[in-house]
Amino acid sequence: TILDLRKKVDRQWVSWVEDQNKWIKTNHNVPLNGKRAGIITSFARFPSYLDHIMVCCKAARPETYVPKLSAIKVTSYYLQKMAGALFASLQECAERDSTDQQYAANVMRMENSYFFTQSIKQRGPELITLFAKQISAASAICKTSTDSYLGWMIKREFKALHSLFSNISRIRRDVGDADVPIHVPRSTFVKTLQKESNRDVMKEKIQTIYGRMEKHLSEAGGLLPVAWKALVKVLYEWFGRWEKLSTQCYKHVLDPSAVDVVRIAKAAGGVGMVRQNNNQKKLHDNEFLSNTQDAESNSRKVAKGGNQTKPAKTFKRGPANMPHTYQEMNTRNVDANEI
Repeated sequence: TILDLRKKVDRQWVSWVEDQNKWIKTNHNVPLNGKRAGIITSFARFPSYLDHIMVCCKAARPETYVPKLSAIKVTSYYLQKMAGALFASLQECAERDSTDQQYAANVMRMENSYFFTQSIKQRGPELITLFAKQISAASAICKTSTDSYLGWMIKREFKALHSLFSNISRIRRDVGDADVPIHVPRSTFVKTLQKESNRDVMKEKIQTIYGRMEKHLSEAGGLLPVAWKALVKVLYEWFGRWEKLSTQCYKHVLDPSAVDVVRIAKAAGGVGMVRQNNNQKKLHDNEFLSNTQDAESNSRKVAKGGNQTKPAKTFKRGPANMPHTYQEMNTRNVDANEI
């Protein structure tokens, strides 16, 4: 009967999902130290599988038809289980002993959780409803790991300033504003500021932070502009607190001020984005030039009666061409903005 056939199909699909979850747990292609892991292969392929599911559900139906996956108990349960396997794998990779805990673990968490959230949201309300719990958890993971990562970045680059103001803050709690200069002389305070936070040094340090962040975050994740915007906000908060301590304890005005630091950071981010766009354009131009040269070479061969180079084989999208396993999905790390 039709009911028996449906039960058989359900069992086969559930078995298939369990096999994919086992593969996800292998943490395929994740570097042992976690550095520059980018979008983990299993995370990168998950959106393609969701697209496949939607295509199959819409087959032979009107274009306006939207399948309600959340209303199909078996489908919704096992798709959510697969999403859970992704985050269990991410957790395991971030916490294993070989993973760098200074920054790589946080970068891995923030990039993949952000990619998951964006790729689901860009696929419409049906999938947003289905993965509501996972999106909420992913957003929390992204925020926590981003906060830790940005704090580490600022402490690393502004080590002397952070140490100075942390010490002043501790002393201030113990003895009050007026007695702070007794423990940290004004001359020492001003000398440190002149050395570590003049405008030229500040520009250099902030540009260094941007360059480091550019290396840590993958292009496929699409997180760099978002992370930099968050860093600018954290810089304003930190330098705002330091500015207040400087004024209250030493009657000294920080230069550059917190507002000036924000301007410097925004300028550094703008220059970095332009450079990144130029690099992408250069790669595109080189690829176009290479393709043009290949086409011209091919045309000359045909004109001389030679063998024409066969065009690259292409595959059409559609149910008949969909992979038989989750692992066989498109291996290209797709930018969340492209999805």
